[in-house]
Amino acid sequence: MPMQTVHRLTNDPTPAQRLARAIKDIDSRLDWVRRHNQPVPLNAYRARRILHEALARCRERNATLPPVR
Repeated sequence: MPMQTVHRLTNDPTPAQRLARAIKDIDSRLDWVRRHNQPVPLNAYRARRILHEALARCRERNATLPPVR
């Protein structure tokens, strides 16, 4: 079992990667909602904006990561 722990720690995404993945997840859910003519929850847009702001702050601190779209 120790190998699982070491493997998990070496593949742990950075905070910027986690934020980018969360934004991508929200985008894909919004796309699904639009394609199925469902009402879009407004809190999804707010969450997406908050995550974008957090990602920008994270990138300012690191300044070495490429932009996400």
